[in-house]
Amino acid sequence: MRRFLEATLGPAELDMLDEVLISWLSISGMERGSADAELAAAIIINLFKEGHDTRPALQAAMSRHQGLKVLQAAV
Repeated sequence: MRRFLEATLGPAELDMLDEVLISWLSISGMERGSADAELAAAIIINLFKEGHDTRPALQAAMSRHQGLKVLQAAV
């Protein structure tokens, strides 16, 4: 839990998160400003804070996340 609360998001981390989110939105066919996109962004940030702090680790965690699967299926 400590890592989750202390995770720092600097410019490099924010850039990576933005790139991963944009890629996921493109694949999912989802609009960036939609409520579902905001939920996906929150999930991705939480996954990062949980320790999936490299692009490969984050993408692997995203592919297993049930909430993101549900969002993709809804489009």
